[in-house]
Amino acid sequence: MKRPSPSLHSLRLWLVAGLLYLHLVTSSMAETVFETRYQYYQEDDGRMRVDSDYSLFSVDLSDTVVLDGTLLYSTLSGASPIGTPPSKRGGDVPLAYLEDDRYAATLGLTSQLGNHSLKTGVSYSYEADYLSLGASMQDTISLNEKNTELVLGFAYTHDTVGATGSDFEETKRSYDAIIGVNQLLGPNTVLTFDVSLGWKQGYLSDPYKRVLIDDEVFYDERPGRKFEQMAFFRLTHYLEGLDASVEASYRLGHNDFGIVSHEAQVAFYKYLFDKRVVIRPSFRFYDQSAADFYATQFTGAPRFASADYRLSAEQTFDIGLQIRWNIIKDKLALDLGYDRYISRGTDGKTSQSAYPDAHSVTVGIHVQF
Repeated sequence: MKRPSPSLHSLRLWLVAGLLYLHLVTSSMAETVFETRYQYYQEDDGRMRVDSDYSLFSVDLSDTVVLDGTLLYSTLSGASPIGTPPSKRGGDVPLAYLEDDRYAATLGLTSQLGNHSLKTGVSYSYEADYLSLGASMQDTISLNEKNTELVLGFAYTHDTVGATGSDFEETKRSYDAIIGVNQLLGPNTVLTFDVSLGWKQGYLSDPYKRVLIDDEVFYDERPGRKFEQMAFFRLTHYLEGLDASVEASYRLGHNDFGIVSHEAQVAFYKYLFDKRVVIRPSFRFYDQSAADFYATQFTGAPRFASADYRLSAEQTFDIGLQIRWNIIKDKLALDLGYDRYISRGTDGKTSQSAYPDAHSVTVGIHVQF
C-alpha cells in the first residue's frame, strides 16, 4: 500500500503555515480552525482497502468574511466485483484487483450581507482514471429573528471518466439544486428539512463493469441521463436531564433509473465532565430497490444492461461509536471513531458474495485558535 507522497506532506505544512500567517495578520478579529483526520477502511475477505488523510480549515478574514477549505489524499487497493455472476452455482462472484490514488480539495468563501450568508466554492478531485471539477453557491437567509433559516443552493460538476490502461475518455455533467429550512422549534429543539434535485447527463456507465448477455460478456451500459429527487428530514433535541442530545434523520430518494431509497439514522450525544468528553453511538439503516436495467444476466438485445451490485436491491447497516476528548476546552480536541458496515442483497438472485461487509477506524485532531 502506498503512503502519502512527500509533496502531499509539504502541501499540508504549507497549509498550516498559511493558516498561521492568516491568523497573525487578522488576529484582532479572526478565529482559525484546523482539523486533520486519518481513516482506515477495510472490507472483509481482503476486498477493498482505503487509507485516507483529510484536513480542513476555517479562517475568519473579517467580521463578515470566512475562508474555508479541505484537502484529501486517499490510497485505494483491493478487489471489486466485475459484474458477471459466479462461474458455478453457490460460488463467489469474479473479482478484479485495482489500485489508485485520489487527491481532492475544496475552497469556499462565505460573506455575511445583512441577513444573507452567501457562500461560493470550488472543488477538485483527481484519480488516474477520473477528474472532477465543480463550483457551487449557497445562500442562507436568516428570518424570524434568526429562529428560521432558508437555504438555497446550486452546484455544477464536470467530470472526465477514463479507464486505466486504455485511451478511453468520456465526460459527464451534474447539476444539483437544494432548497431547505432550519427551524428553531424551542430552546432545545431544531428541525431541518430540505429537498434537493439532481440532473446528470453524459457517460453514466462504469468502464470496469461487465455484464453477461446470452452467455457472452459485454460492457456495462446505462442511460446517459439521470434525474434524482431527494427529501431530507432531521430533528435534534437536547435532553437537559441527561445532559445529552439525540438526533434522528430520514432521507427519501428516487431517480429515473428506477431506484427508490430510504435512509434512517439515529445518533445519541452524551456529554461528560462538563462537556470535555462527548460520546456518540449511532445507527444507520439504508434500503434501496433495484434499477430498472439491473439483472445478474440478460438475454436478447437489451438497450441498457448492468449487473453492478450497487444498482441491485440491497440493505446496509452501519453501527458506529465516536468519542471526542476536548483536551483544552474550545482549543484542542482529539477524535476517535469506529464503524461497522454490513450489507445484504434483497432480490434473492444476486450472489451474497457481491456485497461487502467492512469496518473503519478514524483518528483526528481539532485545533482552534
